Amino acid sequence: MAYDLSGIMGTDFLRPCLSIPNLLSKVRIAMNVAMLVLNAFIHDTRVQKEAKTLAGAGYRVRIFALHGPGLPRKETRDGYEVEWIPLRSRPWGTLLVIRFLKYLEFCIRAIYRICHYHPDVVHAHDINALVPAYIAARLRKARLVYDAHELWADRHATLLRAAWIRRLVVLVEKFLARRADAVITVNPSIAKLLSQWYRIPAPVVVMHCQEYQDVKRNEILRQELGIPSNQRIVIYAGLFAPGRGLETLIKAATYLDQAVIVLMGKDGMNGRLHRLVTKLGLQNRVFIREPVPPEKVLDYVASADLGVIPTQSIDLSYHYSLENKIFHCLTAGIPIAVSDQPEKRRIIETYSVGAVFDQTDPRDIARVINALLSDQDTYQAMSQRARQVAQRVLNWQVESRKLLALYERLLETNPIARESR
Repeated sequence: MAYDLSGIMGTDFLRPCLSIPNLLSKVRIAMNVAMLVLNAFIHDTRVQKEAKTLAGAGYRVRIFALHGPGLPRKETRDGYEVEWIPLRSRPWGTLLVIRFLKYLEFCIRAIYRICHYHPDVVHAHDINALVPAYIAARLRKARLVYDAHELWADRHATLLRAAWIRRLVVLVEKFLARRADAVITVNPSIAKLLSQWYRIPAPVVVMHCQEYQDVKRNEILRQELGIPSNQRIVIYAGLFAPGRGLETLIKAATYLDQAVIVLMGKDGMNGRLHRLVTKLGLQNRVFIREPVPPEKVLDYVASADLGVIPTQSIDLSYHYSLENKIFHCLTAGIPIAVSDQPEKRRIIETYSVGAVFDQTDPRDIARVINALLSDQDTYQAMSQRARQVAQRVLNWQVESRKLLALYERLLETNPIARESR
């Protein structure tokens, strides 16, 4: 018996089936981004900004960070998740072998947690996170992004003083950077060096700019510290650590005309700066203040008249650094006096927002600060330019576009991980 199948097998019947591939091509599976950082994350503003940007663009972002006292196990903020990884070995001590065991435990736990998250991209912040990130990315067949915040291979860190450890770091970074799907770093000089050292394509430069906001000038520091109205305020806001040039800056206070220095930050020098101020009798010219929460830093910077960054060239990482303190000052609308180093000089010469000094000479630091504060017409012009540059060019709203463009390229080359956003 013959059956007429035309009504069943005709084009009207097949059309819904034929349209399925087209429908599927428009449906994207959510892209999971696992960010890994080997610190507690809460003060790492670069990681916070990148995660917030990606989450705002529709990516599902989870940060895996090192657990610390008082921190929860999980948290959701600004559209992304944070998962802190606890270590049983944390209280064991600081001997080299113990530190290695702690790192090994962190790597194992991080790899397990990241794999359980099923990431499409694993984003490693600095080389200490790159090893476990690489392993997790390979196990999950995910894309790998290496975000180099500094030149790790030439840092003046205690752990890297042993030549064999430094050579090992170079070999590991070279091996893994070549196998990353993308490399990001913080300024053009470091991008050039990484490309030359490891023979990789030029990394994408995403500067550590401040998210622009309209900050009003205020008198917070003057009121809190009792600074007279006839004294101008020069501020350093950041970590107190060797190589930051803070002892040289304190000595420069002796030669300042009608200005005081405020050092605001976490003390990583065991009170050495306090003792130096007392020894030199500069208690009325140098004020040391504890750090404030990241969201309040801009308000405090905006209560100063000038920003100062006296970083010493103790290694290539410091020599080529471009600290986010610069962008804080520009956003607050205050000129800056900075060390004569390539990236800092580039900002000063390109935008005319301050001056450079010899960071090894207290007298030259004082000379530049005095000159910037003495000419009111020049000062006001620089202050206005600083705010304009921060508003139009050097801000996170502009820099974050490079990060999003990079992720879009990863999305286009990944046939599995796609998302309609």
